[in-house]
This record gives sequence, structure tokens and C-alpha cells, in this order.
Amino acid sequence: MPPVTTFDAHFLNHVELLHRPGEGELATLFFETLGCTVVDLTDVFGASRRLLGVFAGPSDRDALNNVLYISEFREPQRQLDDVLARLMRDSEELRTAIARHDEVRSKPGDVTHFGLRYPTFEALADVVDRLRKSLPAELAGRVTVHPSAPVALPALAAEVDQAFVHTDVIGAGLFPFGQLIELQAQRPLEA
Repeated sequence: MPPVTTFDAHFLNHVELLHRPGEGELATLFFETLGCTVVDLTDVFGASRRLLGVFAGPSDRDALNNVLYISEFREPQRQLDDVLARLMRDSEELRTAIARHDEVRSKPGDVTHFGLRYPTFEALADVVDRLRKSLPAELAGRVTVHPSAPVALPALAAEVDQAFVHTDVIGAGLFPFGQLIELQAQRPLEA
């Protein structure tokens, strides 16, 4: 891809993610475990609260593009999170619906997620292996890995390998449901 400043088409430039109060370091650890680089961007943006930038690689640190932002959720989100947690405890109907949602989460195409691309199948395998065998103790019980086999996509002349990671450390929406992330590598389809 050409430099972003010369790229003349639409593309996704960022996703804003949140973490619960006091879990900024845990969010950093999670993304570092995925092989990402996490940088404090608070001063760069003159932000009134801590803003972290997550970059796929160690050298590409464009704070405006190809970046995930992470910050602590604020009071309205906390209130909603508290209400949902209480309702989850008290409502059999909601617990059943969430259990169904959790079942569907094992079929990742049916659940909202975003993807991180790795340069090779081997690099992806290394990250999945780290998540499954060397997950930092602080993330125990907070991260689930659903590995899958490579899939041939003949119409795109590509083979895609993907694994799915679910966590409640960060989220783009409602925290009781957690966040699903697709970890993916691509290569040309062998003839």
C-alpha cells in the first residue's frame, strides 16, 4: 500500500475501543500478547484522558491511520455496564439469551468482530501458540482462543488462515458481551 498521505481511496483509519476503569495496563498487555505495539498518545492528541494507540507493527506509528485507540470508559458506559450486569444476575431470560450469544461466538462470522492481519501463516501460528500456551497470568480467564484451519478462497486466489480471540478486557460496545477479534494471515492460493 502506498503511504497513507498519497492513498486516494477510502479505508478504515481507526477503531475506538474501551477498557474498564483501572484496566489500561491489562489492555496494553493483551495487545502486546497479540504482537502489537502500544503507545501512549495522550500528549500527541492533547487528550484530557489517557489515550493509547495500538499499532500492528513496531515501526508503523501513524497516530491517525491504521490504528486502534483504547481509552477508559466513562460514567455513562459504567452505568450501562452495571445495569446489564445486574440484569444478567436477575433475569433468566437475559441469561439464556447471553448463553445463546456465547454459543454463536464460536461461529465467528455470526458475531461482530474486527480483524488483525499478520504477515505470514507462521507469524499467526506463533501468536496463537503464545495465546494458548504462554498467556500472561493476568489475562487468565479473560481470553479465549478459537483456532481454525486455513480456508481456500479460489474466487480471490487466496488462502486465509484465521483464529478468533474473545476477550472482555477491551470492547467496542457492551462489556458483558466482550470483544471478538479475528487474527488472520493471507497468502496466494497454491495452484
